[in-house]
Amino acid sequence: MAGGCAGARTGPEGRIRAVLLGDVIEQYGSYNSFTVIGYDPSIRTTLIPSRPDYIGGYENAYRNMRQYMPRTYDQLIQSYDLIISSDADRLVFTSMWIGWLSRSVEEDGLGLLWLGSIMSEVFVGWEGTSIAEILPAEQAPGQYTRDAAFHLRIQDHDEPLMQSLPWEKTPALANVNAQVPKEASLLWATAEGIMERHPLLTYWEIGQGDVLCFSSKFPVGVLPWARDWPLFPQAMIYMTYRTVGRALPSDPYLFERVINSFIEFNTFNSVLDSILEWVERFGGNPRKIREQFDALVKIQTMGENAFLDGDIEGAMEILTGAREGQRALMDDAMKAK
Repeated sequence: MAGGCAGARTGPEGRIRAVLLGDVIEQYGSYNSFTVIGYDPSIRTTLIPSRPDYIGGYENAYRNMRQYMPRTYDQLIQSYDLIISSDADRLVFTSMWIGWLSRSVEEDGLGLLWLGSIMSEVFVGWEGTSIAEILPAEQAPGQYTRDAAFHLRIQDHDEPLMQSLPWEKTPALANVNAQVPKEASLLWATAEGIMERHPLLTYWEIGQGDVLCFSSKFPVGVLPWARDWPLFPQAMIYMTYRTVGRALPSDPYLFERVINSFIEFNTFNSVLDSILEWVERFGGNPRKIREQFDALVKIQTMGENAFLDGDIEGAMEILTGAREGQRALMDDAMKAK
């Protein structure tokens, strides 16, 4: 494992518990941060879709917030390690919730990963709030979304996140939110177009917590990365890791293979479970297959435990070793069906 902050903030099982706010909707598919980070077994996500213009209006957004936001401040800090905001509309947050979120970072050490806009032409921004105060960047005067081809340029080559991936070989982003780094913040990367340059990744430690701003917007801005950069999932996962201080994997390609193996394992388990439920519904008794299936689930758990311990190679070996058993078990299930 490569660099990161010491003393990562994670839950009792060693997993990052993240609450995601804003335009976290299924329609984005692989273009959205919550989709790709959810593939990682070390991250557990709670989604609160809260962009009114994406989910049918403010009434639906308010309902989601009331239903899924923690009921108390203590519940917030005990349930989560990381807050992720993707173009969230300030109007659906009560002043109490805004205070909780900023306080949880400064006083109780939650991470905050801020994706997209601080202010926007299409929804009410965050100027004048305690959230805006803890961000490492502020809105550029008189500017909002800038639509152009923006290439990433690393500004801090010593930063572990910037060393972890070939960032400067990425396709051009399609937009950025115009921002200005605050004094004492760290500028890790800029987005550079033909006639303009804007901060892309800004970071600082504030109080007990860490805040990372990524100024390109979802889904349009990052579409070129999601479509044409195979390491896009790693980029989103690594930003998540960095914000809570989890060490960054040293081999992004091995990391990609093991994440894909977990995805394949989950897909296989889902399909097989559906087949066995079908057999049982029509009077079959696939007890032996169920027992073998339960054994495969235990193998997956072993792989996840190795992954959580930072042993990516070990996790890959465990999952690879189970593939032959998966194929044989699927054949047996299809015969039973």
